[in-house]
Amino acid sequence: MNLHIISSGSSGNCYCIDNDGHLIFIDIGATLGAIRQVLPCEPPKSVSLFITHEHTDHISGIIPFVKKYRPKIYTSGKTADILFNKGICEECLFILNADVTYEFDSFEVKPFNIIHDAVEPFGYKFNLPDSSLSIATDFGAISDNLVKSLDGSDYIVIESNYEEELLMKNTKYPVHLKKRIASYKGHLSNKDAFTLIGYMSSMGLKKCFLAHVSENSNDYNLLENYAKACLDYYSIDAYVLRQKQSVTFNI
Repeated sequence: MNLHIISSGSSGNCYCIDNDGHLIFIDIGATLGAIRQVLPCEPPKSVSLFITHEHTDHISGIIPFVKKYRPKIYTSGKTADILFNKGICEECLFILNADVTYEFDSFEVKPFNIIHDAVEPFGYKFNLPDSSLSIATDFGAISDNLVKSLDGSDYIVIESNYEEELLMKNTKYPVHLKKRIASYKGHLSNKDAFTLIGYMSSMGLKKCFLAHVSENSNDYNLLENYAKACLDYYSIDAYVLRQKQSVTFNI
């Protein structure tokens, strides 16, 4: 089973779990061209799409993707309303509730609430045949519910969006945007991501992926140091996801 990182960062986010030809997409902030470069050429056996929230960097490619693959789309009720208003047919949309485990043919998924300035954002925990993978990006605060929802994950894709000092020094962002990013409904800093991984180190976590990296308020070399610290301090293997670099992992 493979995890394809098609895009992760401020400009777009798209992940795909390839379960023996059954494709599970999480967000679709990528072009069809980018998707085709990563996935096998043969037609998939099935395609499903789970949307975390409605921000552009997570749904920008949804219209051509739906026309090409005709997936079933799973998300929260309020997010589904927005997708419907953007032209996604009602028959394609399936509403999920937080903290409910849904069973599919070869996996289970449990959505959970995250804190972000979107209408009804979700993270997702996927229980797969041989492992458990959670995806939680676009949140600004570590809550007890978040830690509980991630508990037992073998792998996590976790937000490590900005370095506090670099955000404050960023001359491209106005003050109100900096405040929004650093707020509890904004994004998670590198230091807070490191703290969260520390919590998870006693809960069976094997590997984490540092994701949704800001291109303007972060530094990949600095993130590599955080990844090394995850291994040194917590014995957790960490991998830094880069915006313009697609990569595949066996999970």
